[in-house]
Amino acid sequence: MKKWHSKVGYSLTGLIIFIALAYMGIGYFIYSTLAKADPGCSLDCDNTPSSYQDNSKKSDFPFEKYTVDYWEPHQYVGGDEGIQIDAWWIPINSDGAGDAPVIILAHGLRSSKYDSDILLVAAILNQAGFNTLLFDQRDHGMSSIEDGKISIGTKEYRDVIASVDWLVNTQSINPERIGVYGLSMGAGTAAIAFGLDDRIQSAILDSGYSDLNTIVEEELQREGYPSWLSKGAIWSAFIFGNETLLEPSPKLAFLNHKDRPIFAIHGTSDTRVLPHNTSDMKILAAKYGTNLTIWLAENAIHAGVKFMYLEDFSNRVVEFFRSSLEGPLKDNQE
Repeated sequence: MKKWHSKVGYSLTGLIIFIALAYMGIGYFIYSTLAKADPGCSLDCDNTPSSYQDNSKKSDFPFEKYTVDYWEPHQYVGGDEGIQIDAWWIPINSDGAGDAPVIILAHGLRSSKYDSDILLVAAILNQAGFNTLLFDQRDHGMSSIEDGKISIGTKEYRDVIASVDWLVNTQSINPERIGVYGLSMGAGTAAIAFGLDDRIQSAILDSGYSDLNTIVEEELQREGYPSWLSKGAIWSAFIFGNETLLEPSPKLAFLNHKDRPIFAIHGTSDTRVLPHNTSDMKILAAKYGTNLTIWLAENAIHAGVKFMYLEDFSNRVVEFFRSSLEGPLKDNQE
């Protein structure tokens, strides 16, 4: 009888180990597939801030009205050793940045600074009198390839902070004049940086998210995998890839807001990053007393609010950054 119990015990232990290994193996496959980066610029390599088009969607949008006359290519050290960031610096004119505020723009997943989505926003802001900095996040565009994997903002945020360092140290930008705009994954990246670096005075999160666990589950479901495999993907990312996909969290933008404002934008017809990811930010804002404004734009698709509501988008974005960045400097306040 004891031998029988022992055999059953060993069998159960072996079965549990097998199931755990299989779960982790499937999780690693999902992680390595869905987190695979796509560096470079694909069809957009000819795009620049002064001349670009939407090559992937063949759009007839009048991008030629939203260009800039002067910009500079730059490279600088990223947020970790060995990371080199490729960027376009767009001052308000060829004489330099002056006292005008600066907006750092963070592109989306498997995108780059060459994408019309982010170039359009940069032009809108530049034409309104803002300096702008577009940069390729690590493993994207022309910046360094670290490991060929995307971390949904949990490592990329350090490149936003490195961009702030570059602006302050090489362009003599006053940190009280720095804001950030993030699109899709760039919104998650921007939110983490905003929460960890209070030199960033305000943030716009466009088509973004705040809960990393939720966004991983929904990404799996969107790709046809059951959401219960998300933990396996997250654990395998940590064990095999040294990726902590849940920390630091975009929720830090709300926890560490220090009275700095956040403007969240989302289209109600977004099927890529579901709009509840933005509307749920109200809960965090209420909990932590965050100065949050939300715009849920009817019928707009993912990252599409600016195309469907161009004038309204431009006015709201410009006014938000003007009100949060163009006031008197703190040193001059009584």
